[in-house]
Amino acid sequence: MIQTPLGTIEMTKDGKSVDCTIRRVRNDNLCPELNGRFAVLIDYIPDGQEHTVSCCIKGFRESKSDFIEPDERVDIKSFCGGTTKLSIGLFSDIPDEWDKTPDDIMDYWTEYLKNGVQYHIRAGAKQAIYPFGIAWIEHKSDKNEVQTSYGADPTIWYDEICAKEKFVYCCVKQEIDKWDPYGFFPEAPSNEYDGESKRIMRKITVSSLVNEIAEAVAEVFSESFGQGEGFSADYCRDVAGKIKHRITKYENRLKNKR
Repeated sequence: MIQTPLGTIEMTKDGKSVDCTIRRVRNDNLCPELNGRFAVLIDYIPDGQEHTVSCCIKGFRESKSDFIEPDERVDIKSFCGGTTKLSIGLFSDIPDEWDKTPDDIMDYWTEYLKNGVQYHIRAGAKQAIYPFGIAWIEHKSDKNEVQTSYGADPTIWYDEICAKEKFVYCCVKQEIDKWDPYGFFPEAPSNEYDGESKRIMRKITVSSLVNEIAEAVAEVFSESFGQGEGFSADYCRDVAGKIKHRITKYENRLKNKR
């Protein structure tokens, strides 16, 4: 999980720890002094019930210096401690269409918490990815503290990161399905290993090395099928190499199109 100067970031669904994808986001010319900047994605699968998905600083006590920084498309709450300012952002619950109300088209509403922010997801919500942005600066001043609100804005990086996550997932799924270590196919449904593929995807990036991918595959399959099933990193190295090759090939193809 993400460690910050103000405490550990805790991701929960209905108050319980939830699987999520965490990605470091590069600083840019509008936030060059940030000490930390992260994207967190939660893949929400609807079940017809209301849920809350929260991003909080574990154990942080609200202070009078904390404040909210809402915008048209993003809601941000900022927290201060000593010389550090940390901001957490999420999509706003204000619809883009001026002639509609949130109840007409939004699957959620947002809430500010004492130590974080959360989405309150409606019972009829569709499947979606719910993002949070986290950014902090350790030596804030009147001139640079605005950088955390920009760095925590998920609307800036959401489309790019989601596209990259989908691309990595497709590469993982194709090779894991072909690997099929238990010989489930062709009798098994096409989504037999989708859960494992998603969990592997969350543990790697486009720049991960073969040995890092092998360790991710071994960890996920050991968790799913048991430690005694022989899923060591060495055993998984061959499929990891194929995943890396596919990621590299697709990434080079995308670069050539630009």
